[in-house]
Amino acid sequence: MQTLFFDFDGTLVDSETFHADNWSAYLATYGVTLTAADFIEYYAGVTWPKIAKHFIDSYQLSVDVVTITTDMEALTEAKIRQHGIPALPGVDVLLKDFFGKVPMAVVTGAPRDYVEGVLKQHGWFDLFEQVFSGYEVVNNKPSPDVYLHACQAMKVQSHQVVAVEDSRTGLQSAKNAEICCLLINEHPSLKDTDADHTFASMVAAKPLLDLLFKDKLSFGLA
Repeated sequence: MQTLFFDFDGTLVDSETFHADNWSAYLATYGVTLTAADFIEYYAGVTWPKIAKHFIDSYQLSVDVVTITTDMEALTEAKIRQHGIPALPGVDVLLKDFFGKVPMAVVTGAPRDYVEGVLKQHGWFDLFEQVFSGYEVVNNKPSPDVYLHACQAMKVQSHQVVAVEDSRTGLQSAKNAEICCLLINEHPSLKDTDADHTFASMVAAKPLLDLLFKDKLSFGLA
């Protein structure tokens, strides 16, 4: 394997609960009840415009998609400034071990500004060669567009890439691009998927990633 792609939310940072709480609080202002558990199970990895449209249509909300997504972006930015988003276990060690040896990129369905801001908070921004956002291709995840674009920009073939994801949406995107995908999620609903490998954490996944990229890690090839 030549190149390693990471999803962002729920893969590098513990943001799913963070986003779940924010969406729950925001929708409550419209009289909609959404538990954090339901958000994580049904909407993790789903783009915000799709989430907004679902709740507008389901509850006949007198608001448009742009307003909700703009409000949520502002709320998210404010919460990040106040508290940040914690890294998931094992991520910092893995990124620093692979840096300079294995070409890495973030391939996310989330907006670029948000992702890059959190990467900088953790000191990870310079560890990645590029950040690819699904908002900048024709079709966001679960379409393969953002992964195919990343492969083209990084000058690698799909079969030379490993993607690390945490959701069905992201997994489907990677598999649609014919990329080997590791799913990292301990939720029971994600035990039965077509992921190439499934792990409960990045810590558990690291030995396999070390093996898949052993040539580059051994010789420090970039």
